[in-house]
Amino acid sequence: MKRAFSILFFIIAGINLHAQTLSWDIKFLAGENWESIPINRRINMEEGMNFLLIITPASDCFCYAVVNDSERQIAVVYNGEIRSGDEMSLGPFMVAGEPGTDTLYIIMSLKRQERLDSLIQGFNENPGSTQLADNLRMEVFALQAAAAALGEPPHAFIAGGGTSRGGQEDFVNRYTDKEMYVRPILIRH
Repeated sequence: MKRAFSILFFIIAGINLHAQTLSWDIKFLAGENWESIPINRRINMEEGMNFLLIITPASDCFCYAVVNDSERQIAVVYNGEIRSGDEMSLGPFMVAGEPGTDTLYIIMSLKRQERLDSLIQGFNENPGSTQLADNLRMEVFALQAAAAALGEPPHAFIAGGGTSRGGQEDFVNRYTDKEMYVRPILIRH
């Protein structure tokens, strides 16, 4: 009886542990034919090129997308909840501005990031404030450091099916096994 209880306990604990992690896919599409590009390295693009992100979580979660551009300007692209299985598109965006590297931070979390929400709300109410922009930037960096302390996010670049035009195959980056991710995407132009 004691052994059966122990086995049942470990099974339930394993199910709960699995249920407490987030799995999600992100697809970065760029160029005239919307080709998929892996995001685990810097992406080189030319001024005027367009790109689009498609995010699909496997469970209900919160998503934040914040851009820190090559001129140190910050912008909030998305801030909200995404339902399990819903496909969310961000963009299309056009690469523009001073040459350099823009960093797009995709923050995915099972829990609402209340401090980040508060900073985003303050920034949106007064987008010209350097102090609010710096506070928002520092919170993104703090979340990135907290997520990095848990180890490099497990990810895979996997086939995601054919394109809508029936051409080459699409690929997605899949992330699993953590409660929160901060995925920086570096775009050099």
